[in-house]
Amino acid sequence: MAKKGTKHKKYLPEFKKEAVERYISGELGGLDQATKTLGLKSHSQLKSWLKSYREDPELLKQDNRGKASKKDGVRKGRPKKVILDELSKDEQIEYLKMENAILKKVKALRKDYGEH
Repeated sequence: MAKKGTKHKKYLPEFKKEAVERYISGELGGLDQATKTLGLKSHSQLKSWLKSYREDPELLKQDNRGKASKKDGVRKGRPKKVILDELSKDEQIEYLKMENAILKKVKALRKDYGEH
């Protein structure tokens, strides 16, 4: 994670595509040499662009900064805060049942380890 106040450079899609194509062609040498030649801070940036390019070159046009990653269609990261008043009665009941089950498991685990 970058330090607070760090300026992030935004690269144009055309630059990304050209960089990837030059790297693939071998014009830029290895990953480290390509990173230096292109003026990138890290080779992981170029690797990320390569992955996107191989999947679909159009993906290089997307700016995914600040967006939660998805794997297998499921969002990863910190879950959203649940506001019970915004849920239907059935959803509230299911949520509270789940919460109660979790608390019972925690209580049982604490008891097993001799905590009070």
